[in-house]
Amino acid sequence: MRRYHQALLVTLVCTLVLLAGLLRAYLAEPRPLTSAEVLAATRRSVDLAVETAIARGGLENAERFVAAAVASDLYRQGFGGVNVRLVRPNDANRWAAFYFSVNASGLIVRFDLDGTRDPLFAIRLGLDVRIRPDPFHPYRSHDEPGILAACLEGHYYHFAPEGPDLFARLENRTRDPYHFGFESLLSDESRLAADYGFLETGKWGLDEVHRARYGVSG
Repeated sequence: MRRYHQALLVTLVCTLVLLAGLLRAYLAEPRPLTSAEVLAATRRSVDLAVETAIARGGLENAERFVAAAVASDLYRQGFGGVNVRLVRPNDANRWAAFYFSVNASGLIVRFDLDGTRDPLFAIRLGLDVRIRPDPFHPYRSHDEPGILAACLEGHYYHFAPEGPDLFARLENRTRDPYHFGFESLLSDESRLAADYGFLETGKWGLDEVHRARYGVSG
């Protein structure tokens, strides 16, 4: 009987050791990175980039800043060793100006700019303006007074190949020869101007390209 109890005790101890090992392995196993964590990290990183750009008067390399900030944020969440790279399809696609993608070690997540503060307006004019794509299409419909008024009131942004994208705006630039961008319309109640043109020259008025784009006389 004594040997039986000893064998039972040994079996119990071995079982507990095995369970402890399995539990330790389960707890030590890294949780998988999901798009939710990447998207949340990107949102915080873009906000940080905007705040830093405003404080510094522009970033030296906005793309590198955002990528590093996303990697740092993921590390704080417990995801170490993630290789973060930004994908900016607006280098070839003019219709991709309002988003970019984050490649986090093969996990690709799209980030839309809707609601992001425009750093260029904040740096140059001290204004808190949010980037929101214009819902009125085609843009030539702005020749209707009601649509133009709604566009100006909402401070909507429009695809504009010659305009600066988010990263150029983070660098306090009004042009980017390598990426398609966007623009908003400004008004002094009698005249119009494209935002980046006004910030460059301080002058009102639309050129022929913009008058044709929006169907206005501006």
